[in-house]
Amino acid sequence: MPAVAEDACHRAGMATTDLAAVITHQANLRIIEALTRRLALRDDVVIARDVVDSGNTSAASVPLALSKLVERGEVPAGAPVLLFSFGGGLSWAGQVVTCP
Repeated sequence: MPAVAEDACHRAGMATTDLAAVITHQANLRIIEALTRRLALRDDVVIARDVVDSGNTSAASVPLALSKLVERGEVPAGAPVLLFSFGGGLSWAGQVVTCP
């Protein structure tokens, strides 16, 4: 998973350290924390730890977490955000978007 996240950032022309936020699939906190360590991300960048409040909402977890992030104003409009998800270890996707 770290390689996919790094590749998404590379394709967007930035490093993981340039990200204002990282929103991951909310499968479980252990996976999110492992990804945070492997990518050497600051804890305040990995904002979406929504699994604690919402549980594993499967594919909906990324847009739900992004919606909460925007609603709370935790990342300014125009800031780069990595959206990252995986499915049972068999599929994955990462994309850097501009925060609405």
